[in-house]
Amino acid sequence: MTFNLKKILILIPVLIFINCAAFSDPVTSKNRNKLKIEEKRVRLLFTGFYRYESEKEIILDYIKKQGLIEDQSASSSLEVILQKKDPKYQYPFLHKVQFLLTFFSGGIFPSHIRTEQSLTFRYSRSDEILFENEYSVGMDQWRGIPVVILMITNWPNRIYKEQLLEVTKLEMTQ
Repeated sequence: MTFNLKKILILIPVLIFINCAAFSDPVTSKNRNKLKIEEKRVRLLFTGFYRYESEKEIILDYIKKQGLIEDQSASSSLEVILQKKDPKYQYPFLHKVQFLLTFFSGGIFPSHIRTEQSLTFRYSRSDEILFENEYSVGMDQWRGIPVVILMITNWPNRIYKEQLLEVTKLEMTQ
């Protein structure tokens, strides 16, 4: 049995970077103002979704299913804003050491990556903000060979889409 060095060199990065599992945090929210528009025709604006087209479509479909009608000539608007936040690690030095350990071990030791975003629903009429809800979503991602089994059910993209849909459902039921 001979080993092909090329195949082994290709397999190592795949094992390091493909094995990933995510665990979501509970959604938290902040409200600003207590006046909400009751109109069904709104201008829909999406900000910050330049890399997240499929997530934008999921949110747009759910908003439309709730009875809001997209009308670019409407005086009221709903702006959906997605913002990435810088993650805060309790021990930043330990996080960097863990990442290097994962990289140099070929993924045998898993590394932890924290991602945090906020999704804001801003209702306005004629450039006046009437109501704004900001929701914080986050997840802890683990990468490395030991998380291969977990990645089947906890793939980060799927978890992220579920979180954004959960936030949209919370917003539309208020």
